[in-house]
Amino acid sequence: MTIVPKNRHIDAATAIVGSPQRAKALLNGLACKPSDTYMFLANGRKTYTESLLLLQNVGRSTTFLATSPQRTEQVQPVSQLIKEGVEVALKSQTRLAQAIMGPQEPLLEEAFENAGFAPLSMLHSMESLLDGPIPNEISGANELDILPYCDLSEQELQKVLVSTYKGSLDCPGIHGIRPVEDIIAGHKDSPHYDDSFWFIAKLHKKLAGVLLLTPLPEVRCIDITYLGASPHARGKGVGNSLVRKAYEVAQDSQYKRISLAVDAQNTPAIHLYQRWNFRKIGQRFTMIKKLF
Repeated sequence: MTIVPKNRHIDAATAIVGSPQRAKALLNGLACKPSDTYMFLANGRKTYTESLLLLQNVGRSTTFLATSPQRTEQVQPVSQLIKEGVEVALKSQTRLAQAIMGPQEPLLEEAFENAGFAPLSMLHSMESLLDGPIPNEISGANELDILPYCDLSEQELQKVLVSTYKGSLDCPGIHGIRPVEDIIAGHKDSPHYDDSFWFIAKLHKKLAGVLLLTPLPEVRCIDITYLGASPHARGKGVGNSLVRKAYEVAQDSQYKRISLAVDAQNTPAIHLYQRWNFRKIGQRFTMIKKLF
């Protein structure tokens, strides 16, 4: 295993994403991050046969991106590289290691499983184009107030966020692994974080839901980073009201579309988004490993 020097990051990235063009795009995305928050590990010296990117996130999680094995005999060296990456992540006090891959990469999934990772979810990427008026026929919740996050306390955000995880079908395997403070810190680490795009819902004056939006001005898009309802508020139109709020914010900002990712097993949420004209545009598979 080799720690890849900066002048060879392009080679290591190419071994992961498959082409120099895509590797350049990956490195461009990393350029805005502090250099001590990511590293490449690789097998080989003159030529990198397999490589791994470790991306340390605020909130004590680390994202793993690895070379996808093309044949069975390549699984073991990729898996060993992932194990070495876990040891590196442990030194940074990472609580959670997470891996992202395509939906049909069984050998890469096997390599991560051999390194102790467990399947988390198949995520559907969905989007809705804002090419018409907001649908008025979809009813929301009665006596629901959707309030700006900046008008409320951090404790209220933590409380409602934790409540929305209870009984949720959205990536349930990850709930409880990290403190809510770490989760919020991770969301706030987005380069496009703007607290004016975060909202908390109260139903009959009681905390009932949360809507975290991320503006992506370079592509004229609003991303629904998280939407959740507390157990007592489910089935009462809170989800519809929060999606409508996302539409209103997007239109007020003159954005052209709304994007999101949803667990493929979260059928109620998928039906909610389909009602609002979201369509599936892609999918990716995720795995996790709890480190401590």
